[in-house]
Amino acid sequence: MRLWSKAVDEGLFEATRELSFSAMFRERMRGMTEEQRQVRFRNVGDPVKRARFMSCYPEGVASPYVYEGIAAFEKAFSNMEADLADGRPWLMGDAMTLADINLMPFAARLEYLSLLDLWLAERPHVQAWWQRSQARASFRAAIPDALPAKDIAEMRASGAKIRARVGEKRTEYLAFKKSAPQPAPAA
Repeated sequence: MRLWSKAVDEGLFEATRELSFSAMFRERMRGMTEEQRQVRFRNVGDPVKRARFMSCYPEGVASPYVYEGIAAFEKAFSNMEADLADGRPWLMGDAMTLADINLMPFAARLEYLSLLDLWLAERPHVQAWWQRSQARASFRAAIPDALPAKDIAEMRASGAKIRARVGEKRTEYLAFKKSAPQPAPAA
């Protein structure tokens, strides 16, 4: 349970923010004057968060922070597929837990950005988990029913604009991961 919460706190939260920024908020900021943009950046109190925004604004999906986000989602969905491969319906077993609840909003954001299938296309166990998640009344009440249709439509249209580049960056990451030296087996 703690490992799944840690994955959200130490990777998926930022990953979702950078992908969302690159898809939607970057376009909104392009409509601002340079002075307005600089005020917006200065108003971000956390210097690390500010640096991330300042990278994603001019670079979009080419930002190293977006690449890190793509890697974070790849790791999370790979781990989910492995854990769910034993036939359990939920990440920790037969009952939905905080691990599942923590991950649902992040999967939903990728779904709304028309990006989720980039990670799930070859992960049938995570696909089944996602279908179970969406079927829950509590999920529908907390996420899709709580969002205005215009917001969902904006996310879909914005995500479609970066979809090809995100797919390319994911392919780059997978190639890098495959070419990286593998640790020696334990003796």
